[in-house]
Amino acid sequence: MPETMDTRLSRLRERAERALASGRRGGDVMTVLETMTREAPDGSVHALFAHRHLAEIQLEGSPWRAALHLRRVIDAGAADDGAHALMGLCQALLGNYRAAVSAYRVAVRLSPRNPWYHHNLGHLLDVGLSEARTALDHLRIAHRLQSEEDEITASLAHCLARLGELDEARIMAEQAADRAPRNREHQALLEWVLEGAPEGKSAPNRTARKTADLPSTEDPARAPEQVLRLLQDRMPAAGFSAIHIERAQALWSDFCGGRRVRVTKPAVYAAAVEYAIAKLECVAHVTQAELARRYGVAPRSISTRYDEIRSALALVPGDPRYAR
Repeated sequence: MPETMDTRLSRLRERAERALASGRRGGDVMTVLETMTREAPDGSVHALFAHRHLAEIQLEGSPWRAALHLRRVIDAGAADDGAHALMGLCQALLGNYRAAVSAYRVAVRLSPRNPWYHHNLGHLLDVGLSEARTALDHLRIAHRLQSEEDEITASLAHCLARLGELDEARIMAEQAADRAPRNREHQALLEWVLEGAPEGKSAPNRTARKTADLPSTEDPARAPEQVLRLLQDRMPAAGFSAIHIERAQALWSDFCGGRRVRVTKPAVYAAAVEYAIAKLECVAHVTQAELARRYGVAPRSISTRYDEIRSALALVPGDPRYAR
């Protein structure tokens, strides 16, 4: 029998997923993804997948091409915070700071607990548009959500210094330098703050971080296994089947692939993965509050980790990788 279009697109997507999972970003992957954009119906799951990944591949080398692909995703009407955040990064790389700020504002509205969205928005407002007062709220939120990240701490220090809050700026700058002692920009920032943040001397200018950079892990060998075991042990309590658990474990493995993930509390990530599966399968009774009780973690932590996982894997409703 001749291959149907849906079968062909599914096979193309599988080829692309295998290549992307292995870290390949070259011509073969590009060819497959571009074929999908031509053959898949506009706005379909396969088309959005292809446009999204083409944007990620082309982001640094050709941000304007990446922006064109992201526009197709955004125009499809999906409430995809990751697409808006990537658009913000594209526009920042192109020097279109006001457009970048607009894109990040949408991303923050869709995912208000993502610390990197707040960080990049605040950083652009502070450094790109010289609107430090407006930037401060976003940078404080980012620091509250992810206080151990040296980049977020440094950005907050820079903003505080520009506003004349030198005592707090010094504390933040020292913390950033202590956490990343080899980072020359952090050292330069600290020196600038200690000098009183003089206007006549240029402040260290640091580029915006990507939308969902993840911290490293203190024990990378054991932590992923602990999350897998927690999913196996606790998902049955919510009525999930063995197939659901397998899909949750596959989602977690895909998320960890090629990334450095610090898992200080495996239960938080396990709860976030289960929540992701519940959202994909439309299981209404699995809420963040219920998961927090069952896994013994804070609901806010689940929300933050879920946002990271959803953005990193470009999850979409009914995603065929992890849902029926």
